[in-house]
Amino acid sequence: MEGNAALPIYVRIQADLRTEIADGKLPLGSKVPTEAELSARYAVARMTVRHALDGLVAAGVLGRKRGVGTFVTRTKTERVASRLLGFHEDAEAHGMVPRTEVLSSSSEALGAADGAALGEAPVTRVQRITRRRTVDGEPIGHNTIVLIPPFAKLLADLDLTDSLYAGVERTLGVTVGDADQQVEAVAASDELAAILDVPSGAPLLRVTRITYLSDGRKLGLTRTHYRGDRYFLSLRLQRGAPEPA
Repeated sequence: MEGNAALPIYVRIQADLRTEIADGKLPLGSKVPTEAELSARYAVARMTVRHALDGLVAAGVLGRKRGVGTFVTRTKTERVASRLLGFHEDAEAHGMVPRTEVLSSSSEALGAADGAALGEAPVTRVQRITRRRTVDGEPIGHNTIVLIPPFAKLLADLDLTDSLYAGVERTLGVTVGDADQQVEAVAASDELAAILDVPSGAPLLRVTRITYLSDGRKLGLTRTHYRGDRYFLSLRLQRGAPEPA
């Protein structure tokens, strides 16, 4: 903790608590010291301590139970927007155990909305698969895959309890290259709330990808609803030179 001495006091409190969590001194589910205890430990006003704790709650590191206290909770999983990772790769990179359960798989017409997104006719026959994703046994996302021709047939026997990207590479001998991605905040429908074990109307992060193979062919679309209390998106933006007028 001595290495944090030069930090602003509220940042130092946050850093020290994160260190105690990482070292196992404050395990998952344990109660953190009270505002009064931390105020005395750091010789600062309780308002400063509250500011530090509020930041850790917002980051998903801590959670509060009204009338009980503040506890170590599961941290949110960071999804880096500039890297094209599959769910299994992403979860394992965070030291979590991923699992995918296939809920449905059917051959059907693409429909108007997805047809517009993919630039395909609404009557195009596609393979639509829905899956539930969990990490460490807890539901975290609901995923829909839409495979367009010819991949709807070529990948019909793919084991989709595993990584889609890895399965595509094994089956086709071509890697997934890149994707166009859109992110929206939405409220959980009754159906999604039941699947993800959250209240109806809870905040979700909807991530829609139009995915391309490395040879330029369009594979299809994936749409995933992530729990807002377990996922956040991060990206690094660079301001380039202004374009000439």
